[in-house]
Amino acid sequence: MSTVPFDVTGAGHPGVAARSTGVARLPAQARLPLPKVLLCDLDGTLIDSMPTLADLATEVIEARYGTQRVLARELYLATCGLPFVKQLEEMFPDDARNAEASATFESRKPARCGAIRMPAETRRALEEMRGLGVRVAVSSNNGIENVGAFARDAGFKFDLVLGYGDGLAKGRAHLDATSRAFGASRQEMLFVGDSLHDGEIAEREGIPFVGIATTFSPERFALRFPSVPVIRRFSALPTLF
Repeated sequence: MSTVPFDVTGAGHPGVAARSTGVARLPAQARLPLPKVLLCDLDGTLIDSMPTLADLATEVIEARYGTQRVLARELYLATCGLPFVKQLEEMFPDDARNAEASATFESRKPARCGAIRMPAETRRALEEMRGLGVRVAVSSNNGIENVGAFARDAGFKFDLVLGYGDGLAKGRAHLDATSRAFGASRQEMLFVGDSLHDGEIAEREGIPFVGIATTFSPERFALRFPSVPVIRRFSALPTLF
């Protein structure tokens, strides 16, 4: 990931910390530079919602397209990180059923995921980062209303909450909004996410990235992004600085 300043001597030859630290894979530098702004993906990063979302997506894809359940789940997970309507376009290009399938998925999502809460250890990690002077934002391709509802019940006051809609999406639009809000450059931000799509956003936009191995394995991250640190759980994030 050449645009991200983690390519110190030895990067690409990962050191592995003790599993108890939650660090799955860390290129050979002692510490990462402390960011001015931490941007956190939501589903699969701040909350353990991906299994629930994968179940719902599998049901919708099977019902609307007649796709076998195992394949439907694999397709969903392979394209996760995108808004669901764009995932469907990746799976079924120009299919007239995509809009209706997306609407079904989005309408059922709040009832399935509304009760999922951020773990206490994740909240403590966010508080620790804030204690270091870092501003903390949510950057999610979940709908704006869903992301706002999460933030209201999170037990942690985020400095900025960004979802999908009204012209906003993960990537350039969210990063530009973050830059305006905090006067931060791309290199003063850090993006944490659980999907390969998140890493691709970071690579494309030139923003430092940490992968969290909840949806994809550390090995899968390493194959695509050999210089990127990977943690097994969000609570390990403060140990990287």
